[in-house]
Parts: sequence; C-alpha cells; structure tokens
Amino acid sequence: MKERKVQLKMRATEKEKVRIENKAKKCGLSVSEYLRKRALGYSPNAILPESFYELTEKIGVLYEALGTLNSTELQAEVLKLLDEIYAKLLTPDRKDGDD
Repeated sequence: MKERKVQLKMRATEKEKVRIENKAKKCGLSVSEYLRKRALGYSPNAILPESFYELTEKIGVLYEALGTLNSTELQAEVLKLLDEIYAKLLTPDRKDGDD
C-alpha cells in the first residue's frame, strides 16, 4: 500500500458531508478512499446485497442444468447474462481515460 503523506482539505455543507459519508459507507470505503477514487475518475460501486450472490448462484445452477437439455444456444445466452451482471455490478467503472 502506498504511504500517503500529503493531506488535501475541502469544505462542505453538513448536508453534503452526510451524503458523502453515506455514499462511502454504501461502497464499503472510508470517506478518504471514496473521495480519492471519485477524484481520480472512478465510480465505486455499492456493496451488493447477499441476495445478489444467491441469485447469481441460482443462475449458475440453472446453467449447469441446461447442459442436460443439450441447448447450446440457451447455455450461451445464460453465460452472456452472467457476464453482463458481473460487468455491470462488480467491475469498478472509470469514466475518463486520463491518469
């Protein structure tokens, strides 16, 4: 982990502070880490509820069961859906291309 020695300061209203703290908490990040990621162009994702993982597990079980039905096209669609779920909900998103 990088040693962070430089401190940045900013001012916010009480309402803004509460909103920032709530957003950081939803992402499972400290306020500092949340603001650092946002300032560097990332959009941290909120921590997903346990039900999401239960749902994706059920989809995986469905996919395995489809193997017995011999429907390769349907299998491919299920895999595509799983990939899309992971890409949209689990992969951090970066808005711009600069460093």
